[in-house]
Amino acid sequence: MSNSIPLTLDPPGTYLYTGEMASRGFRLTRFGLSLRNPDNRARFLQDEAAYMAAAGLSEQEMTLVRDRDWTGLIQAGGHLQAMLKVAATVGQNLWHIGAHNAGLTAEEMMRICPRNVSAVPGDE
Repeated sequence: MSNSIPLTLDPPGTYLYTGEMASRGFRLTRFGLSLRNPDNRARFLQDEAAYMAAAGLSEQEMTLVRDRDWTGLIQAGGHLQAMLKVAATVGQNLWHIGAHNAGLTAEEMMRICPRNVSAVPGDE
């Protein structure tokens, strides 16, 4: 399968998660990890604005979450694993995050990234 999109490890293709980014994104990461709790997910889905305000997010951070700006959230210091919790809560996943970063739709990203899965439990 040929890939017409050049692969690069330079931004915006890859973001090096540094201590500075971790410090800057502490609130975002804490917010995302809070969504591991089912009650918190329900509260977030019921009233996103109130939940984000209670989590101490800035207006800019709340805008990134509202816009599902996965690339912006990573650039703002949100840890990928924590942002995956946010994505999963709103019905999205790693494909959506990667596609956003690459400027593609999730469907386009899945089409150009072949994946082979083997040894999946129950997949005989």
